[in-house]
Amino acid sequence: MADANYEMVLSVLPLFLILGLGAPVYALGLVEGVADGAAAAFKFASGFYSDRIRHRKPLGAAGYAVTAGGLGLLGAVTTWPQVLLGRTVAWIGRGARQPIRSAMLAGSVEKEDLGKAFGFHQAMDTVGAVIGPAIAFWLISTGHLYRDVFGVAIVPGVLAFVCFAVLTRDPRTSPPKRAMTWQPLPATFWRLLVAVAVFGIADFAPTFMTLRAAEMIQVQAGEHAAVLSAIGFYVGMNVIGSLVAYPAGWVCDRLGKPPVLAAGYGLFGAACLLGAIGHGTLGVVAFLLPAGAYGPLVKATEESFVGSLVEDRLRGTAYGVLHAVNGLGDLVSSVAVGLLWSHSGPRLALSYGGVLALAAAGLLLVMTLRVPKARWRGPKSPVKEP
Repeated sequence: MADANYEMVLSVLPLFLILGLGAPVYALGLVEGVADGAAAAFKFASGFYSDRIRHRKPLGAAGYAVTAGGLGLLGAVTTWPQVLLGRTVAWIGRGARQPIRSAMLAGSVEKEDLGKAFGFHQAMDTVGAVIGPAIAFWLISTGHLYRDVFGVAIVPGVLAFVCFAVLTRDPRTSPPKRAMTWQPLPATFWRLLVAVAVFGIADFAPTFMTLRAAEMIQVQAGEHAAVLSAIGFYVGMNVIGSLVAYPAGWVCDRLGKPPVLAAGYGLFGAACLLGAIGHGTLGVVAFLLPAGAYGPLVKATEESFVGSLVEDRLRGTAYGVLHAVNGLGDLVSSVAVGLLWSHSGPRLALSYGGVLALAAAGLLLVMTLRVPKARWRGPKSPVKEP
């Protein structure tokens, strides 16, 4: 439900900004980057704090409510700075709930099943991410306005809040830490985070991919067809992601998480390079395949990897750090890509992301060579920290 809420909005947001409000491309980078940067701070604070309170769930439910409310504000905006405000409020709520949700999920399964659990969760997320943009596509194709999409998106946002508040539980396995002091995280976690950080500054917001798909089609088909194609591209990305997420989680439980995560980074790099050189319908299709596959694969594998490296009592903090680093990386990458796109065009902007992502894939494999293979799969028996 939550993904249907915000993915419905994100599928049309770049088109609303550029075509509806006449904003420059760098404004899209600022909207995405500032929202992710603000969310990063709340991700870290939320994760750290959640390990030190008895009940995580109310804080997570509040995050769902704030996300829905922030996106609901977009229906009344008239300038792109107002979009920046609403998007940032929404992403603060999303940032506050993400580490809590991840810690609750990791505590619900055995370590050897973390890949499948996060893969299944990501698959369900992307099902919602298919439904939301599909509704947006139907609304725009039948003559509705972008603001109508924002209004409809409030409904799944409210349902997500209700479902989380009523149906979930916090399977905490150890007493929370009352003292607000930093607890050391394992060295293996920090080695993983180096590669995550490099990929983070490459991994710009997927709304730029939607914008690029529209540009690739508009030359030969016109603006209206480009708008519908861009939303269809977003739907297609999420369909592919929903098909990839669970099998990827199953594979990483058996083959090890680093090679699967490196493959995800490599797919993003390939998507960027194909988007940079492609044009027309065939170019969009080639761009779509890796663009759809990389996101759920990366998210599910990163989170299951962290869950296998960190014990339950520190998972909220670890997920807070992971999401904060990703959020700060998104701030850098989205602003950088927006500025490069505005001044030098999409090819240089996308190439920036592609080259850095491929570098991150190589770095990940190097940095994790010292991680025992048993830790990749989430062992049943304890493994000593180096």
